[in-house]
Amino acid sequence: MVRFGWVVVCAVITVLLNAGQSPTPAAVSQQEQPVTTFHTNANLVLVDVVVRDKKKPVEGLKASDFAVLEDGTPEAITTFEEHKPTDVQESVKAPALPPHVYSDRPRYRITSAANVLLLDALNTPLKDQTYARAQMLKYLHTIPAGTEIAVFTLASRLRIVSGFTTNTEAIEQALNLKHTPTQKSLMTDPAGDQAEKAAEQGMAAEIPEMLAEIRDFQQDRRVFQREQRVDITLAAFGQLARFLSTIPGRKNLIWVSGGLPIALDPDMSHMSAEDVVLYAPALRVIHAELARARVAVYPVDARAMMTLTDSNVANVLAPTQSGLLADTGAARAEGVENDITTPQEWGESQIAMDEVAHDTGGAAFYNTNTVGKAVEEAITEGENYYTLGYAPHEARYDGAYHRIAVRLDEGKFNLEYRRGYYAVDPARPDKNLPASFSPITSAMLRGVPPLSQLIYEVRVLPAGDEALDGLKPSPGTAGTPPEPLKAPVTRYVVDYSIDPHGLALNELPDGRKQAEIEVTQAVYDAAAKRVNFSDAGLEVTLTAAQMTRDMRDGLRIRQEIDMPAGNLYFRVGVEDKRSGRIGTVEIPLRQEVASRQ
Repeated sequence: MVRFGWVVVCAVITVLLNAGQSPTPAAVSQQEQPVTTFHTNANLVLVDVVVRDKKKPVEGLKASDFAVLEDGTPEAITTFEEHKPTDVQESVKAPALPPHVYSDRPRYRITSAANVLLLDALNTPLKDQTYARAQMLKYLHTIPAGTEIAVFTLASRLRIVSGFTTNTEAIEQALNLKHTPTQKSLMTDPAGDQAEKAAEQGMAAEIPEMLAEIRDFQQDRRVFQREQRVDITLAAFGQLARFLSTIPGRKNLIWVSGGLPIALDPDMSHMSAEDVVLYAPALRVIHAELARARVAVYPVDARAMMTLTDSNVANVLAPTQSGLLADTGAARAEGVENDITTPQEWGESQIAMDEVAHDTGGAAFYNTNTVGKAVEEAITEGENYYTLGYAPHEARYDGAYHRIAVRLDEGKFNLEYRRGYYAVDPARPDKNLPASFSPITSAMLRGVPPLSQLIYEVRVLPAGDEALDGLKPSPGTAGTPPEPLKAPVTRYVVDYSIDPHGLALNELPDGRKQAEIEVTQAVYDAAAKRVNFSDAGLEVTLTAAQMTRDMRDGLRIRQEIDMPAGNLYFRVGVEDKRSGRIGTVEIPLRQEVASRQ
């Protein structure tokens, strides 16, 4: 069994590792190189381009056929690749781990692009969730062999229900209502709207003077729900971008949803002043993360699965000088208002879908009767593409949005590609984000996608295990439980070995290197309720000798945490505070393990 020498961390402290510390076996093997994570930024910009001719992919183009402009200035293409569905990318195979040792090292095997299906219950009326799911299950019976798909759901938070797999039975099981049930959305449903109107009318008849107060209350509730929807959805997009950032190549995010009340657009000039204040920092960061992770969004409007032929929003929205004006009477006559509060909001959400698809290099699908067909088209389009790379003539981290234009010298083809990027320094995370968008906070929620931006191994053992060589637990409570833990309580010792290659190290005047790390632990019960938590901020300073050793063996940290009886989920996270890179692992601990002494 591997034995480690560890630095004990029980609070927010500064750690200086002793250069005379005896050497220990490597937790990150010298022969096992860490998985390479490629982060695009202002120094090298990668643009994935889908080229179609009458909805069919165009193959065989060369770099000389393309021209790239940034902010209107031509750029020289320095890298060029063509990708097809037959391409296969595979991660470095993870080494066999000893008992009770876990790693956040990514594992995947995908074709030219990774396909992610996001079923959005948060923003979709209940009846449309059911229809869209049925269409997806029907599509699975015709899915091309070898197609890799991962399935996520979004409700109160993002959940992964199936990792990347070609096993259609596993995907079908993930889509089964028993495992991922439909649920009431924060989007206003028709029944709720009618009930509110009936209540207003009844109250107005009995107490006319209270009608204004009732309507104000209803409006406050709708505004609060809208803000919740936007906050949760933006956080989910950020989580998906970080999850997918460790997988090379293009990622197709197929978003089956009823849409958002705001556009996920880097050009915020069309947004209200209030929305700009509320969401501009988050939109900026999320667009940057989607761009770095090379994620193309393919929105599929679940509400548009209508039997009415005239339900197309274009039939009931008339253009005006100020934009789109909804003819509410015509909309009601055509039956469009049966899924959302107003046809104006329907139109705005479809425009928002178009914008996020356009800006990220995807395509939007709505006013179609078949979700499965839309998903099939999205996968086909997204797996045939070209990658163009260029170094901007003015490479700088100015935080500004830089627009990209791609042109073909010959042929009248349809091109889909991301339209720009924020030139933000990936080693300096945005400090202006509100707390609700904290990456580490959302990454530590039970069941959210694991992250592998920072690679490490972690050993989890109950105190008293022989591998700990008689280590005595620290006195007092380990962690900050919100209420007393259910007996019997077991102390666990958690040993980390962090790969320093993923850390943004600061060089001090005396030549030493310094890292800022946050190590977080959360214990959840079977109902996903957090029962214990600990968090330690570390400033680690390393001499040249220590740096050489830790680059070979891993940076070693020890923590302790108390766990109650029962079936538990133990989630651990490590964040590099300078770069914002995060790694998380979630470990199921069954009752017999949790109560072992």
